[in-house]
Amino acid sequence: MTRRALLLVAVLAVGLVAVPAASASRAVIGTFGGPGTGPGQFGSPRADYRAYLLRTGPGGIAFAGSEVVVADPINDRIQRFTRDGRFLGAFGRRGILPGQMLSPHGIAVHRGRLYVVMQGNDRIEVYTLRGRWLQAFHVLSRIGERYAMTRGAGRGQVHNPWGIALGPDGGFSVADMNNGRVQRFSPRGVGRGQVGRFGAGPGQLRAPFGVAVDRAGNLWVSDNMLNRVQKFDSRGRLLLAVGETGSGPGDFLAPQGLATDRAGNLYVADTNNARVVKLAPDGRFLESFGEGVLTQPVHLAVSDDCTVWVSDYRRVVKFAGSC
Repeated sequence: MTRRALLLVAVLAVGLVAVPAASASRAVIGTFGGPGTGPGQFGSPRADYRAYLLRTGPGGIAFAGSEVVVADPINDRIQRFTRDGRFLGAFGRRGILPGQMLSPHGIAVHRGRLYVVMQGNDRIEVYTLRGRWLQAFHVLSRIGERYAMTRGAGRGQVHNPWGIALGPDGGFSVADMNNGRVQRFSPRGVGRGQVGRFGAGPGQLRAPFGVAVDRAGNLWVSDNMLNRVQKFDSRGRLLLAVGETGSGPGDFLAPQGLATDRAGNLYVADTNNARVVKLAPDGRFLESFGEGVLTQPVHLAVSDDCTVWVSDYRRVVKFAGSC
């Protein structure tokens, strides 16, 4: 095993290892989706060969009462399902104007509103759960006054954003990938500063993809290029760094989506290892699952009953819960 969890001053060596991954048995309790552009489908049909080869699938997953909301980045829309996977409806159309979508990825639900990270439009937009556009997060400048959040590296601006997480105070953390940081926003979408800066050292970020916030307000961030996850406290101070490049227990290859459960455990979409890795709040490896089932896990979410929902290649896969 090549995993080290070091507090605060952790410096992670990067080395490829050939240790077999440990796996716990988790039953698949449901799947839904499929390739295509129709109701309940994700991504391009097989006939669109070039787009089909992108091997991407559904985006972020969020829960709204009895419904499950799933981003569909290739089809530039949001889809709604029952918890057993029955299609309920969809909204969104491709474009750059307010209320239009271009590669929606991270999503969050809060007080009857849906917050959508537009990776292609470099902004975060807010909708009702039935798709009526309400607003976009804004920056404290004249830049982007019309369309909001024009691409940039200034305060409140984003460049290629990916994941979003809701904190216990109602604020949001957004993985600002190309700027090598996590941006923080108030519940109204005003920039509150950032966590991390571009680099490879402790507390620095090279390509932040996934974010998750636990009930104590601690922030977890996955780094797709450095193959690690880092944990920060509510003030942005580094607490923990976990992971090395590899396929052993607690190692990662291109980690992306993150989620926490009610006990504070962290779930990592270990994309290129085609599995989900579960870590304890202190970074200890607990289990991995999905090997032989998942093809390309990118985003994930954990429901109140600890069922793990994973955005895989062209479908959503549900694994039995165990907090």
